[in-house]
Amino acid sequence: MSLHHIGLTVADLERSIAFYEAVLGATVRERSENSGDEVAIVTGLAGARIIAADLELPGGGLLELVQYVAPPAVRLEQERHQPGHTHIGFLVDDADAAYDRLVARGAVPTSRPVRIVEPGSAWDGVRVLYVCDPDGRTIECVEMRGEAR
Repeated sequence: MSLHHIGLTVADLERSIAFYEAVLGATVRERSENSGDEVAIVTGLAGARIIAADLELPGGGLLELVQYVAPPAVRLEQERHQPGHTHIGFLVDDADAAYDRLVARGAVPTSRPVRIVEPGSAWDGVRVLYVCDPDGRTIECVEMRGEAR
């Protein structure tokens, strides 16, 4: 088994496409609009109607953004320490530059980039930062040490 894609439910598809294009250099591969029995069965939501976009990431991988047009929804509120909360980590060449790009696009940072100190660990010397995307989802940027890349 291998990872095929990561799917994110978003409040505003166009806003999220613009965000991930700007901060990750992602490009839209395909857009779709889906409803009907198969969508209701797969999602478990009667009358579900979605619009979606598949974004290709520059380093490989696929990010699927899904907006539910129906049924109506409210924003999910979670804290990072709560079970079920997730974050997505993206490899970056320069954590400071990533921080600046993210904040310029409206991401809410937790802090500036931080260097991890874990002697003997693969994470020792790695620089990381957390921000929230337009839907409040935690995004982590990871700048590996030169030899660990």
